[in-house]
Amino acid sequence: MIQSIIDIFGQQAREHKAIKAFYYNRNYELGSGREMHPLLWLEDPVSGDNRDNMFVNSVNFSVLFIPKDSAEVVNLQDIAFSIGLNIIERIRKHQNEYRIAVQPGWSYTTLRDYYDNNACGCRFSVDFSQMNMQNLCLIDEQFDEDGTFGECKVLEDFDVSPSSNCEVFSNKLPVFELKTKKG
Repeated sequence: MIQSIIDIFGQQAREHKAIKAFYYNRNYELGSGREMHPLLWLEDPVSGDNRDNMFVNSVNFSVLFIPKDSAEVVNLQDIAFSIGLNIIERIRKHQNEYRIAVQPGWSYTTLRDYYDNNACGCRFSVDFSQMNMQNLCLIDEQFDEDGTFGECKVLEDFDVSPSSNCEVFSNKLPVFELKTKKG
C-alpha cells in the first residue's frame, strides 16, 4: 500500500510539465543541493488510520523552487500552489484508477527560505481513503502456530578477567599535576 501511494505521487511529478524531480524522503534530507528544481517532495512518514476496513491516509508534499532573489519568492509560491492544486485535482479525477478517494478538506502552507538551499513554494497536506486490500482468506497462511525463534548470539563471549601482569588499585585516587602557568 505504501508503495502505491509513492507511485501515485511519483507519476504525477513525472508527468507534470513543470516538475523536474521527485523525492520520497524525510524532510531533513531537503536542501542538500543535490536536487533538481522545481521538485515535488513527498514527505516520509506517510500516516494513516483504519476506520471500519477503510484506510484514511495523510500525506504531506511540497512543490519547491529555488528563487534567484527575494522579489521572485511570491511569484514562485503562486506557481507552486497552482502545480500542487493541479496534482491534487488530477489524482481526484483519476481516483477510480488509483483506487483512492481524495477527501474534500486539504490544506496548504507557503514556504520561503526553506531548509539550507533557501527554497520556496507550497506544502500541501492531503487526506485520502483507500479500501483495506488485505485478502482476509489468506490471513491464516501468514502464521505458523508451531513457530519458534532461532538461537542467535549477538556478541561472541570473551574473557574479561585481567591478565596476570595487570594490577588494579581500587582504593587509590589518581594524582595529576597539570601546569597552569608557563615556566
